[in-house]
Amino acid sequence: MKKAAALALLLALGLALAGCSGDGAPAGQELGELEQLEAAATVISLENGAAEIEGPGAAFDGYTLTVSTGGSFLVSGSLENGHILVDTGETKQDVNLILDAVSIHCETDAAIYVERAEKTRIYVKDTAPSTLSSGIARTDNQLLTQGSGAAVYGEDDLDFMGPGTLTIEGNINNGIGCKNDVDINGGTLEIKAVNHGIKGNESVDIKGGQVSISCGNDGLKTDDAEKEGKGSVNITGGTLNISSQDQGISSIKDINITGGEVNIVSQRDGLNADKELGGSVNISGGSIMVSSGNDAMDASGGVLSISGGSLLALGKDKDIKAAVEASIPCYAGSLKLAEGETLELRRASGEVLTSQSAWEIKTAYIALADAAPGEELELFTGSGEERVSRGSITLG
Repeated sequence: MKKAAALALLLALGLALAGCSGDGAPAGQELGELEQLEAAATVISLENGAAEIEGPGAAFDGYTLTVSTGGSFLVSGSLENGHILVDTGETKQDVNLILDAVSIHCETDAAIYVERAEKTRIYVKDTAPSTLSSGIARTDNQLLTQGSGAAVYGEDDLDFMGPGTLTIEGNINNGIGCKNDVDINGGTLEIKAVNHGIKGNESVDIKGGQVSISCGNDGLKTDDAEKEGKGSVNITGGTLNISSQDQGISSIKDINITGGEVNIVSQRDGLNADKELGGSVNISGGSIMVSSGNDAMDASGGVLSISGGSLLALGKDKDIKAAVEASIPCYAGSLKLAEGETLELRRASGEVLTSQSAWEIKTAYIALADAAPGEELELFTGSGEERVSRGSITLG
């Protein structure tokens, strides 16, 4: 808001004192990416089951806002039972949807449905949060899969750009679903879904922003590795928090984490790379914490490769399901904790790592890039007067 106000003031001063440059920006100042897109956008206001449209490429009929050409579209207002349909035809084009305090609900299908586009980028302004929802909130835990099922669904690539807050509620099936690639680049995403939180058939990439997922199945999921180089989940930045009733991250190919912060509480596996295709879990950066009701890390068809970052992953299963290849100090083995028990690992430097086990714990993976080989971590459980020393763990 401060940036927008400052820009407006500079523009006014420029018009009064110095004139404007040829592109409409004050002399010597360039508009940011989102501001440039807004300046050229078709403007759409939704209200009372109708739409006011200023500009080309969009039409409204029967509670459906159809975007039929490439370009930018600035959407505000609310739609109580309808959706945005993106279909740019056989010659697919890029579409930029800019959401400005939008609330769209569709009882039977996706609030945003991308049928045909080269790439659809969803921007969210930081003026006020936006909400996209599908179906009706349920209490019977039954999964409905008619239609696309997702609150946001794409037959082609979906990119989420931020910078504002977007709440997504998938009460039919997934929160975000896509036949191709899903990229999260920025902003704040708050996702609730009766099935998967984010399902990108060919890939899911978390590159930035803050993503919180609460779901009845897997948090992140891929399931199509037919194309070369596809099928993986990749995390390079941002913050990812997952609470899932099945697996935290489930990839038909590899799970690659090079940066960012990942926190997972899952009823089954924390990170699972498909064993039939020899999927591996590769950690070279970032901070990962897992509390799992089954295997904390499952790469039984490939390897668990750890070359950087920090990892504290706790699992209920008593077996280590991955061949561990670590080039940084690492521990993979037995660690017993009761359900709900607090774990504290204290380093010689005084640094403390803590976690609370959501389940009974039998195994742990611990790795620290800045540790020395053979470093011992003092282990404590409980808190306050009930805090108890449990010996130490050596990082090999």
